[in-house]
Amino acid sequence: MTMNYFTIDHLLSSLKDASDYTILEQDQNSKVVISEYGGRPIGIFPNSDSISLLWINPNLPKTIKNRKRDIGGDRYWISPERLFFYKNPETWEGWFCPEKLDPATYKILDHTTTKCELETITEVKNQMSDETYKGKITRAIELIEDPLDSGLDYCGIQHHDICQLDQPNLKVNGWSLTNVISGGSSNPGTVLIPTKSNPKPLSYFRTIPESRLIKGKNYIGFKIDVDGVYKLAVRPEDIDFSRKAKIGYVLKIPNSEDYSFIVKLSDDIPQSQEECFDVARDHPNSEIGVIQSYNSESPNKPQLRYGEIEFQLNLFETKAEKSVGEAQHQLLAYIGSKDEILKVAADHLGIINPKLY
Repeated sequence: MTMNYFTIDHLLSSLKDASDYTILEQDQNSKVVISEYGGRPIGIFPNSDSISLLWINPNLPKTIKNRKRDIGGDRYWISPERLFFYKNPETWEGWFCPEKLDPATYKILDHTTTKCELETITEVKNQMSDETYKGKITRAIELIEDPLDSGLDYCGIQHHDICQLDQPNLKVNGWSLTNVISGGSSNPGTVLIPTKSNPKPLSYFRTIPESRLIKGKNYIGFKIDVDGVYKLAVRPEDIDFSRKAKIGYVLKIPNSEDYSFIVKLSDDIPQSQEECFDVARDHPNSEIGVIQSYNSESPNKPQLRYGEIEFQLNLFETKAEKSVGEAQHQLLAYIGSKDEILKVAADHLGIINPKLY
């Protein structure tokens, strides 16, 4: 297997001297590896022979040693990005990741073979107002059964994330971001977002070319080929809130005849523009999207970078003079034949025979 994709053995040997970790086991075959560094699921393996369906940095030990953030996996951030991730938010210049948000200093507090709890102190600075907020983040992650009882190779987890910051009345959302793998330009993946009829996709960095977007009757598709920086977002007005599944990703697994499907589910999602503050760099004074997907660029081919499937989480609420964001969300992963995967995708997303890249 190339360095670009990780088997579980490859992942564990890469983490061995770099970070503590724990393994959640659905059964002998189905496993999730939780990294203490960065406080997140870093690899998800629906069967014992599969590569991780979450993207993992090919230079993992070095990335951790240098205390960089981009290890991969399934992470928790807060938004709006403009306030916390740009040194000059007025002009959208100087992007950086607040180190005490990610990778932070997570510790595994407790773990069994089916669940674990992680916690870190955190600190972020509002670059617009120059205020610093301190607090903590706890993440409880546990295995969950396949809600479809599909019979396919499957692995699924539920997150219960709580972030507390020491100021009341903050206009902040939680933010869940899942790194996914791609086969590059020759084998791209397809993001599928179920919507109401005639949705209006938003571009968040620069205009997304028509060739990278699919506008279906009740869904939006987006190409993940890790060959150009683009970000898609979907407005709350276009989201089908009757469905728990909010965004999915279909990929023909590199070097395999099998297909994979990853899906993110939650009811703890902003339901209006007023409940979400993550403005777009493209159009900061216009509409906001709460379901998002990002396609990165791979400068060092053949090492491929990642795509992301993301959503904004509940608006923080004020409790005892603190702002608290609490949300539950699920991440499910399947492997099967193309027909089997399209059926599972249809069952979760309500999208029948979608166009795939």
